[in-house]
Amino acid sequence: LRDDMPLDPRPEFHRVVVKCTPSGLEAFSTGGQRSSRVASLAGANGFVALPSKTAEKTKLAKGTHADAVLIGELRI
Repeated sequence: LRDDMPLDPRPEFHRVVVKCTPSGLEAFSTGGQRSSRVASLAGANGFVALPSKTAEKTKLAKGTHADAVLIGELRI
């Protein structure tokens, strides 16, 4: 992950742009994730699976490895 991603009490998928970089694949957040923010979906080429928030874990930190689903071509 290239950005910290806050967690929700429910598991969710965060819209991202996945790019090929010299250090491997990296996921960049598209910004606000509200359902009314269709613009963030239009620019996305993937979803990162985020676990539920717990008392100990409130975000996935930048640099964390996470599962993702690609829905478009990889960006270079």
